Amino acid sequence: MNVEALDAAILSRAGKRWLKAAMIGARALDDLGLPPSDVQFEAVVARMRALVAQGRLLAKGNLSRPRFSEIRLPGYQEE
Repeated sequence: MNVEALDAAILSRAGKRWLKAAMIGARALDDLGLPPSDVQFEAVVARMRALVAQGRLLAKGNLSRPRFSEIRLPGYQEE
């Protein structure tokens, strides 16, 4: 899996509003034409964590539990 393409897919699905990390991950995999397997999804979650650590995404909740956490792009005011 190409890391740059995965990052781009995740970032393209994130927006100014908080969205469930699981939904963004599933849509990013779909955008890349990858099957929604557990292994693939764990790679997406790992990239989400890396993007948060780099300051390219913000997260609420525990990304180890993507159904119960949310992400968005930085630079937007809380609504």
